[in-house]
Amino acid sequence: MLADYVLISALIFFISCGILWMIISKIQNSNFSTRFKRVVIYIGIAIIFLIVVLIFDHHSANHIALNA
Repeated sequence: MLADYVLISALIFFISCGILWMIISKIQNSNFSTRFKRVVIYIGIAIIFLIVVLIFDHHSANHIALNA
């Protein structure tokens, strides 16, 4: 049952999005320069994108292994 850990992957995704949201809201309310804020937000979005790519890679590798 759930050999590819779909629920765990979704939980990881939503937790990472929540952490990113908290970081972005704290950064937006801080006194840092606008350039620093922008760079931190871009890095956060890149990390979320990387997490999504890794989740899809895991799911596709698992699907290929089960159906090959």
